[in-house]
Amino acid sequence: MDKNIFFSRAKLKIWAVVLHLTAFALFVIGISIIYCNDNFNKGLLWLNSENYDDSPAFMKQVDSDISLLFSYAELKDVFETDGKFDINKKIFGLNMGPSNDVDFTVGSIIEYAKRHGYYIDEHYKLSVTDQNLVNQIEDTSYFVNYRTYANDSSILEPGDAYMSMKTAITESIGLLSKYYEAYERFVVQPSNFRYRLEYGDVLYTNDRLLNVKTVYDYGKFAITSSQGMQVETNMNKVPNELSFLAEKITDKLQKPYKVYIAINTLYTATDVYAIDNVNYLSQRRLYAVGLVSVTIGIILMAISLGYLIAFCGHNENETGIRLNNLFDAIPFEVKLLLLIFVIVLLAATNNFIINKVLHIYVEKKRWGFAGQMLNYVSIYLVTLPIAFSILREYKAGLLWKNSYTKIIKESFSVYMLKRTFKKKLGSNFLVMILVDFVVVILFLLTTINVKSLFGRLTIFICFIIFLIINIVIFNKVYKTAIAFDKIAEAIKEIANGDTRYRLDESEFTGREISVVKDLNNISKGFQGAINEQVKSERLKADLITNVSHDIKTPLTSIINYVDLIKREKPENAKIQEYLDVLSVKSQHLKNLTEDLVEASKVSSGNISVELRDIDLVEMINQTNGEFEEKFAEKGLKIISTIPTTGIIIKADGRHLWRVLENLYNNAFKYAAKNSRIYIDITSENNIATFVIKNISENPLNIKPDELTERFVRGDVSRTTEGSGLGLSIAKSLTILQGGKFEIIIDGDLFKVQIRFKAV
Repeated sequence: MDKNIFFSRAKLKIWAVVLHLTAFALFVIGISIIYCNDNFNKGLLWLNSENYDDSPAFMKQVDSDISLLFSYAELKDVFETDGKFDINKKIFGLNMGPSNDVDFTVGSIIEYAKRHGYYIDEHYKLSVTDQNLVNQIEDTSYFVNYRTYANDSSILEPGDAYMSMKTAITESIGLLSKYYEAYERFVVQPSNFRYRLEYGDVLYTNDRLLNVKTVYDYGKFAITSSQGMQVETNMNKVPNELSFLAEKITDKLQKPYKVYIAINTLYTATDVYAIDNVNYLSQRRLYAVGLVSVTIGIILMAISLGYLIAFCGHNENETGIRLNNLFDAIPFEVKLLLLIFVIVLLAATNNFIINKVLHIYVEKKRWGFAGQMLNYVSIYLVTLPIAFSILREYKAGLLWKNSYTKIIKESFSVYMLKRTFKKKLGSNFLVMILVDFVVVILFLLTTINVKSLFGRLTIFICFIIFLIINIVIFNKVYKTAIAFDKIAEAIKEIANGDTRYRLDESEFTGREISVVKDLNNISKGFQGAINEQVKSERLKADLITNVSHDIKTPLTSIINYVDLIKREKPENAKIQEYLDVLSVKSQHLKNLTEDLVEASKVSSGNISVELRDIDLVEMINQTNGEFEEKFAEKGLKIISTIPTTGIIIKADGRHLWRVLENLYNNAFKYAAKNSRIYIDITSENNIATFVIKNISENPLNIKPDELTERFVRGDVSRTTEGSGLGLSIAKSLTILQGGKFEIIIDGDLFKVQIRFKAV
């Protein structure tokens, strides 16, 4: 037989599955052994550090027995006469009316209690068979004549001397049940707990051989006396209340006293100590077995699971991943829904059917653990095949390709790209509120109702998921806000004239990237339009300059020849008149060409500016003098408001003179005849202001800004001579010198205001 048949990859996978399930069974068995152990919460150190008589469980039993012992010592004289239980012993007496003192003995108390539904169970605890019978006991308070089990020191107030029948019966039966327990524990049954109480001449003991010499022969002992505060013992810790109880009982017994407590750690008697010792040793062995089982199970599970994950989907002599055509073709989301459905179905089946069967085999206190382990095992076993199917899909590269999530995401991405920013922010905000609301409700419900560790772990996981979702949504909103800021900054830069400003499209996603592309295209369009405009302006300036130069040469010849003809003094008056007109018109054409050249230089920036300190007051006075005679030709009178002291500004004298010349010429051309020209100079806050204003001869039906455009004239009928460039040149030259130029029109009032910084 071929040995490889047992070690082929397919067979090895089967062996790995068997090994994994076996290891899982070991793990579950080990966890169950450890969890069901009474010493589950002590950890690994418990295995090496303690015997039973060194354990906390031993000390707990010793403390319980000491407390019960001293209760017995106190109750012995209450219920016994000459060392024997006396049913006729009086326990308490009540005054139930005038001359009606009633004594209640042990027998009468027992009879009364049994008639009203009380009984003492197998653990010597006072119990009730029928609460309705207990409720029939009258609740009237009577004066207490005496209580043999209590001293007068317990009566602190007058009200303490009264007690109802129900309270008295319950108190007495409770003490009787404790007496029964102690009597059974220390007198009737053999015990490894030995005691000797010596109070004066009174002696209580269950071991006549126990004394000051023999107490040391027992495994564990404790000795105390009225002669000192310390307790002599070889136990791990001093018994909690030994000194206190030994001293307290002297309220009824005599001093001096000595108390000897010993526990026979050979456990020769079959009592609670012997039983607990056997259980303790057995549990230690089981705990060790459980730890080994868990450890081996985890190691083998990890090895087998690692092998199955590594070779999942791989077969011998085949390339690629082999899929299960029936199950692996199901989309990832459907598998998850199927898994959830199966888990819910299993949980219901476990809770309503299988748990009932487990209750037959498992003790009651382990029912909760058994139910939880059943659910965990079921979930693990049904999750394994689905998890490996998902793994095969992942290895084949089909997990995302075949998923419904991919389809939804692609559809949602298309929708998100078309969604407005308002809807995007609104939907993100609504999702955040909805998630927060659901999580808060779940948190409150689980906090109120869930007390288990699993429930609290679920709360913690939900809270972490809640934080992650909030962070993701906040990150989306924050990135959108950053994108808005960048887009707003780009719009501001473009609006301020930086048409070369561009946004990096790689920094944006979703709808923002389409907005950024449109904005970059607008910026490119603006830049292209500006470049075209600049090119056009440059061409126009070059054209004006070239044409002006071409006109200037023949124009100079015309002016010269007209001047030569005039020198010949022709006799014909008409010719002389024609020559005068020709001279004036040619001179006007010369001025126009000069203005065109200067305007083109100013617009192209091809002009030099030399700023110097200039006295504006002195320059205005000179200009007024230059134009005073010319203004008189039209009956124009200059009204000046000029400071007596000079005002120094930074300007180019030649260009400033040209500005003033154009303004004064403009006033001469367009001011109403026989009117006034107002000239004002002021200086305030280091700003020197020059104002020239006049009343226009023609209606000013034009906007101030239009007057500074080229070839625009205030005289719409164009009856006056002018190029329409004077105010445009004046404004451009003012700005080149760092000044501000403003035209104000108020009805027929024309006003020009120029400002320069005063030095």
